[in-house]
Amino acid sequence: MKTILLLFFPLFTFYAQTNNFPLKDQDFSKILLNEKLGFDGKINDGKIDVKFETVSKDAKKPENYLVKGIYILNGKTLTCSGKLTFNYVFNVKDHPNEMLVFGDFQLNGTQPDIDDGFFKGKFRIQTRKNLSDRGNYSTTTFKGIFTNLESGKESEVWFSNFSHDDISKVIFK
Repeated sequence: MKTILLLFFPLFTFYAQTNNFPLKDQDFSKILLNEKLGFDGKINDGKIDVKFETVSKDAKKPENYLVKGIYILNGKTLTCSGKLTFNYVFNVKDHPNEMLVFGDFQLNGTQPDIDDGFFKGKFRIQTRKNLSDRGNYSTTTFKGIFTNLESGKESEVWFSNFSHDDISKVIFK
């Protein structure tokens, strides 16, 4: 029995370290950097701005991107770092040259003494299938929960690179 377990352990370990995201050979860094313009959004009834300053694809797990940046919350500029994990890709109905990409994100603030926190949630990107033809075209939206480290309070948050009419109608996977 020990021999059988030893044979399956390496297979399980490899599978647990990667996901089945089919576009691991593509580079989404430019989309995430958003031409250094950042993403505007809402937290509860307030405003939040998020800007990634560096984005790097993880060489060992190419479905993961490591990000560092800033966010402006309650008039304070705070730094953050975190990880985005790309999970799924789908074709866009009636738009054969476009795709929808879905994933998870977690951004951790780095100043726990000044009303800081962390973000955790989902993201979606709609873009052209050929990323080099992208030009300025892509819509990227993040939606999740911001947890304040000082108070423990959780707040719904979203931010994107375009204006939403109704964020509740945006589908996340």
